Amino acid sequence: MSVREAGDGDGGGVAALLAELGYPDEPDRVRARLALVRADPGSFVLVAEDGGSLAGLASASVMPLLHEEGRWCRLSALVVAERSRRAGVGRSLVAAVEERARAAGCRYLEVTSGERREREAAHAFYAAHGLEQVSRRYLKEL
Repeated sequence: MSVREAGDGDGGGVAALLAELGYPDEPDRVRARLALVRADPGSFVLVAEDGGSLAGLASASVMPLLHEEGRWCRLSALVVAERSRRAGVGRSLVAAVEERARAAGCRYLEVTSGERREREAAHAFYAAHGLEQVSRRYLKEL
């Protein structure tokens, strides 16, 4: 298994992984969003590839902080294909995101996880990788 930047040809695999995460969409629409994220200098998408197919993905953005020195890295999507779970794919993706975040001068790595993910053991995964729940999130759809 290897972790690398997502490329133009990964749109179909990314769409399939996002569907497993609970965000199904047409592959062409996912390809367009992937291109937008890849074009943003503060954002990146990493994929784990195993045997020629995508086993997982992580999408993150680096943001400067106003209230203190440094930057903040937000892990906005993390998913491992069901067939590849419990094989270290998620651990490898989080480690790669942390490496990129440190290189960008980030002080923090943040991830938000919906309450429904508790049933899927996502919260336990994050805690096992050193992330702790420290706040609440409030959201308003615009």
